[in-house]
Amino acid sequence: MSEEVPFLSVPSKYGEEIRQRLLSLGIFDPNYRLVSKDGRLFFPLRRPLIVNELIPELNSIDYHIGVMDFPKARIDPRTLAEALRGILPDDELALLPRAYDLIGDIAVLEIPDEIAQHGALIGEKFLKIHRNFVTVLRKKSAITGIVRTRRYDLLAGVDKTDTIHTEYGCRIVVDLSRAYFSPRLLEEHRRVAAQVTGSEYVVDMFTGVGPFPLHIAKRTTANVIAVDVNPSAIDLLRKSMTLNRLKGIIMPVVSDIKRYVASVKTGTADRVIMNHPSDAISFIDEACTLLRAGGIMHYYDFIGGNDVEGTVIAKVQKAVESSGRRVRDVLLVRKVRDSAPYEYHVAVDAVIE
Repeated sequence: MSEEVPFLSVPSKYGEEIRQRLLSLGIFDPNYRLVSKDGRLFFPLRRPLIVNELIPELNSIDYHIGVMDFPKARIDPRTLAEALRGILPDDELALLPRAYDLIGDIAVLEIPDEIAQHGALIGEKFLKIHRNFVTVLRKKSAITGIVRTRRYDLLAGVDKTDTIHTEYGCRIVVDLSRAYFSPRLLEEHRRVAAQVTGSEYVVDMFTGVGPFPLHIAKRTTANVIAVDVNPSAIDLLRKSMTLNRLKGIIMPVVSDIKRYVASVKTGTADRVIMNHPSDAISFIDEACTLLRAGGIMHYYDFIGGNDVEGTVIAKVQKAVESSGRRVRDVLLVRKVRDSAPYEYHVAVDAVIE
């Protein structure tokens, strides 16, 4: 299929110089394919060229301008909205997800109930745009239960929930139906791991599939105790341990953290990680019991309001003091991500006296 549009023609040897200039002026029309013929390049234009727009570029070039037929360019859609424009009405296009959880070769989409009937179509279009994924899932429920899992619907592709996810060279075995994992904490996994030295004893109190321990043990010779109440999460962590070259030692433990703390020597951990933002505050006693004087607590919470930093610091200080300890210093408060409108997933690094 072709259409008649304005053109500029120059000898092929000047093609790249002229192309860049046309692009900078916004005149080149990408909806049509550039034509090469008899040693000349024919550029499709959005509008007729005003010759002095390309002075001095055309001063010494044998150029032609006019109108001719150009073949239409095949432009693949880059977003779901582009792929579904003309198929779904505008009010439904506005509800399409613009961000996704990309986990290994699985994409997880949040699709509102209002357009859930188009789930299979949305999944099919997603796979055509993002060809390096093989499965598209829809979140069907919130994270629930003591083992923190959620249910998913298959929208398109291979019917599976397991994959291998890679973060900065760290390979993590994931099964979304069996254990919680969020790719949105990538930088947090790396940030915390970068602080750990080889001599440290670290306890990850709610390890899940173990991204914090894996990052730490890949970087240093530290000893990391990885505790989770979900046996499936610990099983997945053990599989990940076989896929990575680890410098440090990871000891996976299936246990409720309260029961684990009651069974070990107290006051010996250099660092505890408390990534259970919906309920970490309930386990401050256990964290303080584990930590030595001067140890570091990596605490996570969901915090809203106008003073996120002040609110979370006050909350941690009060809970630590109730445990008979004291916050010596707050090293950092970081908004990790938005967790809901006007609410953030917040990280706090605190030194506990």
